[in-house]
Amino acid sequence: MSKKANYFLGMVSGLALAVIAWVAFMPIDFQFLPTSAPRQQQAAADGLNTEEVSQKLSHIYRIINHNFIGDFDLETALDVMFAGFVYGAGDPYTVYLSSDAFVAFRENTQGEFVGIGVSIATDPADGRILVVSPFEGSPAFGAGVLPGDKIIRVDGVEVFGNERTQEAIGMMRGERGTPVTITVLRESEDITLDITIVRDIIQVETVRHRVIEDTNIGYLRISQFDRVTYDQFINAYEDLMGQNIEGLIIDVRNNPGGLLDVVNSIADVLVPEGIITYTEDARGRRTNAYSDARQIEIPLVVLVNGNSASASEILSGAVRDTGVGELLGTTTFGKGLVQNVFPLPCGAAVKVTIARYFTPAGICINGEGIVPTHYVEMPAELTNRLSTLEQEYDVQLLEAINLMEELMGN
Repeated sequence: MSKKANYFLGMVSGLALAVIAWVAFMPIDFQFLPTSAPRQQQAAADGLNTEEVSQKLSHIYRIINHNFIGDFDLETALDVMFAGFVYGAGDPYTVYLSSDAFVAFRENTQGEFVGIGVSIATDPADGRILVVSPFEGSPAFGAGVLPGDKIIRVDGVEVFGNERTQEAIGMMRGERGTPVTITVLRESEDITLDITIVRDIIQVETVRHRVIEDTNIGYLRISQFDRVTYDQFINAYEDLMGQNIEGLIIDVRNNPGGLLDVVNSIADVLVPEGIITYTEDARGRRTNAYSDARQIEIPLVVLVNGNSASASEILSGAVRDTGVGELLGTTTFGKGLVQNVFPLPCGAAVKVTIARYFTPAGICINGEGIVPTHYVEMPAELTNRLSTLEQEYDVQLLEAINLMEELMGN
């Protein structure tokens, strides 16, 4: 190997190990707090032998460099290596984000980006990318993508979830006005479809509201909890209250969750003074989120289903445990875990599960979900079409209206 190749290998190995070591001793907290200990000392204390890893990496690289007959993309290989290292945590929510994926992740939580407009999750049964919901009014919505569809290919390239989710997201993002073809498996109809979608600016409308016809009941749907959601919620809530509604139905069905501080701020408007939720981290440290004395003064019903996850369950649990409202629908998803994103010096990041969250009554619903006080099922084919389903076919909403009429004394 030439001196130039040796130098390049040394530089790459050093960069790789610096990032590996950084991940290994990243403090588990709600903010990014770099350690004060030298990297080598801290890595050794955490059980990472950087010299041994460096030698192994160098050996593998030399084998490939001397013998591999194809093209070897070193940058891609390093990203895959880092992703595999984090994957070793055995947690589907703890993932490595490449620099491109980190940019996409940040864009996605701000409520505006260029893409097709779908909220996705990983199906734990097969590791495939599951469409939780297309954003209402988005290109994906207009092209006929449905909740429950599994995205199995993007422009002919097979894609998967878990540690490779962000890679698939990056493939679906792109320049405004450019086409992308996704292949979806629609298990409810046992078909596979190629759907071509033209990318556009996605300005996520996370909150929609109306007064239900011929009633004094307000209906407020939250599709996800992004940075823009609190302001959208307040505008909708105040508009409905200004119309003198006598009861409110909040719909978080098919809502995959979002930002913890946003859902806590929304819950603060609704529930009485006390704990909204609390978290416990790996060291057993507890952090409480509190509500002030302000609360909703009219009957409240929250609609939930098996796709109501994470932040949706925080809101639902707070409503249930404080007794401020009723839950109607089916058992929620059961994601009682909190993630935080830790940026790395190279521009990438690691998203890490840092805590479990608990409802005000001290219940961690991870893997269990929240059972509604009023259990009402709905066929899967209707659940998948909630965003376009007419009210007369939405059996859960109709039951919620009936329940609300009773709560209002009508």
